[in-house]
Amino acid sequence: MQPPRSKTEALEAVPVPLPGVQAATTESGLVRISYPAALKPWLTRLLPATLSRPQRTLELDAMGSRVWNLIDGQATVRDIARQVASHYACHPAEAEQAVALFVRQLGQRGILGLL
Repeated sequence: MQPPRSKTEALEAVPVPLPGVQAATTESGLVRISYPAALKPWLTRLLPATLSRPQRTLELDAMGSRVWNLIDGQATVRDIARQVASHYACHPAEAEQAVALFVRQLGQRGILGLL
């Protein structure tokens, strides 16, 4: 999965959870994500291959939970942004920017990748 090169490519990319990522819905309806912690390459070489990576947890807010639930492996970032704009009655460009930033941040944490 290579990072998109332009805004158009980024909006047409399809976000997908990476292997090892698990999501659950809390009693309050928010999404809680558990994902493998990123390790420095030198530390990875020191640890035995049989040792599992530590897990991190991230609980999303209401908007993040809504976006997460729209990620189905088929919808593009633009598709998701359109649904967010419709739900929150905001300008489509604002929704595109917010969703793209959210996807980028989850990508930096090793939670999402782009197809």
